[in-house]
Parts: sequence; structure tokens; C-alpha cells
Amino acid sequence: MASLRYLVTLPGVPRRAISRVAGALARAPVPGWLREPLFGFLAARFGIDRAEVPGEWRDYGCFLEVFTRPLPEGSRPLPLGEAWLSPADGVLIERSVVAPEGTWLVKGAPYEHEELLPGVAGPLRGYQALQVYLAPSDYHRFHAPCSMEIVAAATRPGELLPVDPGVVGRSHRVLARNRRVVLHCRAADGAPFAMAFVAALNVGRMRFTFDDTLGALPMTAGLRRYDPPPRLAAGAEIGRFELGSTIVVVAPPGLRPLVEIGGRCRAREPLLAGRAMEN
Repeated sequence: MASLRYLVTLPGVPRRAISRVAGALARAPVPGWLREPLFGFLAARFGIDRAEVPGEWRDYGCFLEVFTRPLPEGSRPLPLGEAWLSPADGVLIERSVVAPEGTWLVKGAPYEHEELLPGVAGPLRGYQALQVYLAPSDYHRFHAPCSMEIVAAATRPGELLPVDPGVVGRSHRVLARNRRVVLHCRAADGAPFAMAFVAALNVGRMRFTFDDTLGALPMTAGLRRYDPPPRLAAGAEIGRFELGSTIVVVAPPGLRPLVEIGGRCRAREPLLAGRAMEN
């Protein structure tokens, strides 16, 4: 299976066409009588936890609605304390710290600051980048890691290479080549930080709660500023991927990771401990 997924990373493979077909199938309406057996089968096939799916299968009109489901009502109460929360369900596949010259090394691939964080002013001395990979089985909405303001959003069109860490290598440099949206944010204590939402094979679309047009297709390179900036409480929903992908949180110094590389993290649960210190 991994070898088949690797084939789509090769030059000349029509990844956008593949993604369009997958998206059309996921959005196709499903008759009511077929939803229970079909969605139950697909959920088992993709490893979706039924307990994390609110309501009944018949409540979902297409499989994309299952993928982009909300959390069950009353689940995942916010923890007490000053921890930064995971923005999404997934696996923490990398943590890197910005180099003195302002470059980043993520999963063995070097990135210039502008490649990883277009429009985000540097230098970000002591900042760390944490990459969370969302598999198809994961909950696909993403949330605010702390009480925050969104100052601006940079958009970059690009490839739809898979982001599965078992398939892509450092030469693919997906965080610079793939379609993505980068949010320029400010924490409640004034510390700047950023969040990068990276599209992937079969995941060309993203949706954001505070801006209906952000992430819409066709995507062009740009920078939109928000005045006044949208404010979100810790744990509030920011948006969703349509299928799975990856998120990079670029957090201030003074925050200690609570999840080891390769460990599972869950949206609205602690990912980083401690209050950010001045840069």
C-alpha cells in the first residue's frame, strides 16, 4: 500500500485530477437507505472511531460530512492551566527550533523562513515548529491552541503531494511546495506566533470559521490583513480540512512540549506547557 502511495509522488502524476475525483466522490449524495451500511463500512476501513462521530450514520448526507464532523457535544472539556493546546488530532511527527540565521530544518528538509512562513516577520529567536500529521481516521477540524488574535493570513498555491510521513521524503519539501494557508497570530500575552495549514493529495480544500473565502479555490498567492483582528478563545474552532493533511504550529520560546515525537495528540488537549516568555 505504501508503495502505491509513493507512486503519486512521482513527476507527471496528475495529482490535482486525482484529488478532484476523490473530492467529487466524497461529496456525492448518498441515499438514506445506503448510509448506515456504507458509512459503517468506510469508517471501519479508515479506522474512524465510532464514539467520536456524533449522531447516527443517517444524519450524514455524504462521506465528506463524516470526515468533517464536529466533536460530540460536551466532549473534550478544556483543561485548567496555561498549557497550549493541540490544534488537531494526529501524530506529532516533528519538532524543530529555528536556527540562528533564521532557517528551519523540518523532517530533514531545510526551509528558508519565507518558504515556511510567508509574510511572517523574523527573526523568531528560540521559536519552535511542531508538525501534526492528520491521518484519514482522525477528526479533521482544527482549533485555537491558546487565546489568540489572527492578524493576517498568507495564501500560497502549489502542489498536492501526499504528506504521509511514511511516503514522502525530505526531498519533497512539502511544507514549501504544497498548497497552504499561513495564519499570523498573536497570543493573549502579545507573543506573536504562526500556524501553517498544508493541503495534500485529496485535500485541496480548507475552510476557516472567521473568513468564508480564505482557502477557497482557485487559490492565489497573497496576504490579507484583518483589522480588527478576529479573536478566538483557547480551544475554539478555527476551521477544517476536507479529508486529512498536516498543521505546523510555530510557537514562542518558553513552552515545553508535552508530547513526544511519534506520540498521539488530540485537539483541545495540552500540547505545550508553560507561559511563553519574551522573545
